[in-house]
Amino acid sequence: MAGRNLGEESIKILDSLMQGGGMVFDEFLKAGHAYDQRIYRAYAKSFYNLERGGYVKVKKDKKNQSFFHLTPKGRLSVLKYLHLEKITKKWDKHWRIIIFDIPENRKKLRDRVRTKLKDLGFKSLQESVYITPYPVLKDLDIFLEERRLRNYFRYVTVAEIDGEEVLKEEFNLS
Repeated sequence: MAGRNLGEESIKILDSLMQGGGMVFDEFLKAGHAYDQRIYRAYAKSFYNLERGGYVKVKKDKKNQSFFHLTPKGRLSVLKYLHLEKITKKWDKHWRIIIFDIPENRKKLRDRVRTKLKDLGFKSLQESVYITPYPVLKDLDIFLEERRLRNYFRYVTVAEIDGEEVLKEEFNLS
């Protein structure tokens, strides 16, 4: 995990730990989500990777429940992420449009990509066309390179787009 961007689930976990101190894994899931095996597995993997990467430490209580606590490295990562989020959420009057075409035989992967785009703040214009006003292409590029998906994508940056007033409202831009 070192040297790579933390995933959305990992950031949520670290942020929750920073807000509330230690936390039991199952309580975290029940507090924030309807119980779903897919979500459970994603967060379980994130917890494991965070522990392996030195971001969280696991401690057991007398009832043998596992509590997760932030390490100094985890606390620093949350602070860095929050700082970067403030920087990247400023609109520079340009729209970033992502166009992709992932083959039908990779449908599950295509669905994960759509989820990642939404996590990065993109909104759907069409099924395989997404837009955002924020400069997040570097984060997306890392995600695409890690999964060897770069060949399926094209980026377009534009200063004007029809229906811009509606998009400004959707993204809460002035």
